[in-house]
Amino acid sequence: MFQRKTPEQLAQEATRKQQQRHEADARRREEQVMKARNAFFISPPGQARLAFERGDHVFQYSMNVMSQEAIIVPMVGSTTSQKTSDPVAILNAVCREGWELLNGSFVFVQEGQQSRDKFAASGQNIATKGRTVGYYLFKRCEDHRRESTNPWESVA
Repeated sequence: MFQRKTPEQLAQEATRKQQQRHEADARRREEQVMKARNAFFISPPGQARLAFERGDHVFQYSMNVMSQEAIIVPMVGSTTSQKTSDPVAILNAVCREGWELLNGSFVFVQEGQQSRDKFAASGQNIATKGRTVGYYLFKRCEDHRRESTNPWESVA
């Protein structure tokens, strides 16, 4: 009914299972490396590297540096909530890819506005929703180019 496996069969099965685990680990590592590589080339430094390698003379990047939500509280008033982000790390990373920051400018993009009549007074409370976008223009600068490191190579 049940046959016992010989020591050779047990050893072969253990070896096969270990090989399957190694292959699965290798596939997982390869997938992680590909994810990290793709994420890098979608990022601003990755886009800057591709532009540099293409031979582009200028590179432009934009990012939201602040977003503002409109908050209206009935019978109380209006206010806004803000979220900000610091672009310095991104700008430095782009410069290390061989670019020099030439210009930066900011634009407020209004996305909406809410208003309510003031309670027991004349006039209105107005709250504006929108975001501040930073536009950065870089020019090619061979002197800024650092020895390229590939972030996906550090993925275990």
